Amino acid sequence: MTRPRLPWHDRPGLAGGIDTDGRRAGELLQLGFGSVEFGTVAAHPQAPNPLAPLVARLAALPPRGAAGSAIGIGIGLTPGAPATAVPAQWLDGLNGAWQVADYLSFNLSARAHRPLLAPEHHPLLAITLHALVRARDRLPRRVALALKLPLGEHHTPLPAIADAAAHAGIDSLTLVLAAPPASRTDQLARLAALARHHPAGPALVAVGGIRNAHDVHAALDAGASAVQVHRAFTQHGPACLNDLTP
Repeated sequence: MTRPRLPWHDRPGLAGGIDTDGRRAGELLQLGFGSVEFGTVAAHPQAPNPLAPLVARLAALPPRGAAGSAIGIGIGLTPGAPATAVPAQWLDGLNGAWQVADYLSFNLSARAHRPLLAPEHHPLLAITLHALVRARDRLPRRVALALKLPLGEHHTPLPAIADAAAHAGIDSLTLVLAAPPASRTDQLARLAALARHHPAGPALVAVGGIRNAHDVHAALDAGASAVQVHRAFTQHGPACLNDLTP
């Protein structure tokens, strides 16, 4: 079965964390990635990486051509925010960023946010994801919604919040593959299991340890719709794209 894909999934994407405030946007968007994700930022003006300056810089960019990179924005939380703050902060992020982004990625992969993946928070997250989709559907233009979370290791269950994301209508899951000493074979098996569990979507985007064309093909063969890179870019710059394609 063909995996669901978003238009920018035909090329590797640049993961969040390279440019948190948009100062390099003009440069990064011209390199040939399928998408460039900025952030992670938070909607609160007192956050260490606030959303508003990033949005202002992206809004000031010249129009992109049809072949240009898609713009993603990672939306997180203010440090120390309680679980009850998630709905308001993420909805504020959606409302503050939709005009300049092709997709928004709500980030639960950061170590500080991973406690929110505990089962006791699943009802709140499910409600929040449904609210995001409803709010998105009322906007005058469509912006794709992603949820970023760790894929987990072999001794843990597959991320249960993926079911809530699929049920809510989230467009894609960005899955952070565990770094060594976690087994790469195990990580790919977990990715394949999640793809089998959600054959109709969301699209799955693999990030973590994607260094060359072999890694790209392994992730796609396991059921990913696309990949993102981070360390490959920090180590090799734009030349990493040459290593990611046959």
